[in-house]
Amino acid sequence: MIKFLAFTDLHYDYATQGDERIRQLVSRAKSEEVDFVVSLGDITAPFEQYSHVIEKVKSCGVPFYQVLGNHDVKVDLHQTMEFLGLEEPYYSFTHGEIKFLVLNSCYYRQGNEEHSFPEIKGEGVDTPIIPREELEWLKKELEDEKDYVIFSHHSFTNQFRNRAVRNRQDVFELFKGKNILLCMNGHDHGNDFKIIDQVPFYTMNSAYAPWIGFPNNDGALMKKYEYLHGYVPYDRALSAVVTIESDADRKHSGVIQIEGMNGDYESVTPAELGLAEPRWNGVSVEPKASSYVISFDGMKKEICS
Repeated sequence: MIKFLAFTDLHYDYATQGDERIRQLVSRAKSEEVDFVVSLGDITAPFEQYSHVIEKVKSCGVPFYQVLGNHDVKVDLHQTMEFLGLEEPYYSFTHGEIKFLVLNSCYYRQGNEEHSFPEIKGEGVDTPIIPREELEWLKKELEDEKDYVIFSHHSFTNQFRNRAVRNRQDVFELFKGKNILLCMNGHDHGNDFKIIDQVPFYTMNSAYAPWIGFPNNDGALMKKYEYLHGYVPYDRALSAVVTIESDADRKHSGVIQIEGMNGDYESVTPAELGLAEPRWNGVSVEPKASSYVISFDGMKKEICS
């Protein structure tokens, strides 16, 4: 059995109750006795004054793995990696019989050239992407016929306003014939789950808040809630504990349990800011991380509850 805690988009550098949110994450990791913790990106700005954030999460006493998010790489990539303690921008690790692949989707393509963020927007720019070099690495990592879990910051499934990884079909081609147990991503600051071609995709809700702006451009609302900058903070740090139990008698078979959690809004609700339904940028912005039980047998995945 493997158990881990996942969270994303803490944005400590401007989150409300930042230290309390970290305390909640660490407390849940310890109480659940997880094997490791993973951040799916955008934990905090990569500056020295926030180095205590990484150290506090590491106080869980278990390995702490990190995915690079777009806000993490607003500065030089090597500066960010040094801050986070990463040796490589994408990498793999193994627990038991399961291989975990940590992707870096913080790249853009302009013409035939591929570059790491900071993101450059302009004519002919595709972003985000998985660059060619990383695709070659991923292909090799998937050759050992293990069971795989994929971590990324950007979604492979949320096509709302082109938010998903642009060259996701290249990634999906590499997934064919491989037992991908689960893909988890952050970035969208919302909650979502899909199974596509027998691959479960779980979008992890933010440990801080969704950003919805002011949908109706209501001047009175914008003035009243100016201090929120368009964010709707949750009252707690949302996270999910994922348990994977493999069948000892059958290869590539077992059960995945995703135990999410429910919360509330810290004060203001999306409705008060003018959002009629609690969906934004293609995902649910309700204050929760959904729970699922998924059985896997070979490459077949089935939701049990």
